[in-house]
Amino acid sequence: MYRLRVKASRSYNVTISDNLNDFVSEIKPFIKGEKVAIISDNNVNSNYSGILDGFFTDKKIYTYVVTAGEESKSEKTYFKLINSLSKDGFTRKDSVIAFGGGVIGDLAGFVASTYMRGITLIQVPTTILSAVDSSVGGKTAINLQSGKNLVGCFYQPYAVYINTSFFKTLPEREIKSGFGEIIKYAFLKKSVSYDLIKQGISEKLIYECLKIKRDIVQRDEKESNLRALLNFGHTVGHAIESLSAYTVSHGECVVKGMKYALKLSKSLHKISDEKYLKVQELLSVCGHDEECSYSVQDIVNKMAYDKKSDGRKVSFVSIKDIGKPEIVKLDYKTIENYLK
Repeated sequence: MYRLRVKASRSYNVTISDNLNDFVSEIKPFIKGEKVAIISDNNVNSNYSGILDGFFTDKKIYTYVVTAGEESKSEKTYFKLINSLSKDGFTRKDSVIAFGGGVIGDLAGFVASTYMRGITLIQVPTTILSAVDSSVGGKTAINLQSGKNLVGCFYQPYAVYINTSFFKTLPEREIKSGFGEIIKYAFLKKSVSYDLIKQGISEKLIYECLKIKRDIVQRDEKESNLRALLNFGHTVGHAIESLSAYTVSHGECVVKGMKYALKLSKSLHKISDEKYLKVQELLSVCGHDEECSYSVQDIVNKMAYDKKSDGRKVSFVSIKDIGKPEIVKLDYKTIENYLK
């Protein structure tokens, strides 16, 4: 078992384990109130229906199941959940558990952050992607038709519980998506090494990724500057994801986005061909599809809706070398020229 302490606007523990028997000791002390809302999707519910209920025999459990997929991170689903909590008599003294992947974490997090101006939120990620990314750091959001994560807020959970046993039921597509996000951390810091990634998912690998994220979040919780480093590959990746109508997984889109970011970085920082080839090796460690079927112009046009854009320029994470990221402000024409 590994533990991390995140010291943000609300400090909380992150537990990384492979034994569900420690769920009670790690999480139950943080569950507040008489009622617990478990928000999940139909895939997770079919695999783990009732698995958490047994831990809360002294609580009244309400399970809300939404359709799996990015489409559920919507205004319609959000208001449906909010109204369900109200109808079932939840108060600000009660609790919400986000039990699922990144979509559920973002959606349930936004529900918890806004219902009665905020109730207790526990993140229990069930995918590799959500474990190493969205479950920690306090970002919550839903999508609009014009773009991803355009409505949301920062709302730190009261606790995060990660158990690797949940990953055993993941399809190959979800596993590769998770490793796409893990590769991002390898570019940010050498502690997530090529060799560690090749060994496959482990408590240690998750811990090393989250330690990088924790250190950045503690220094810049609201993404005023430094936290933007965690968006390496995401500026282009989110554009590709939106263009595909979310039919391409987030991790695959991030890998494609990192490929473009490396291409931009080579020109911007005048990286030698030798170093560039070495850096690119890390991108291919898990055999992701790095090709993109959308034009550079379409991608750049979509980037105009990115939250990191001010309408004329966008914050772009470049890489000088492995472990040496840099945030640069670039206008769209410059980005388009670099990416061609």
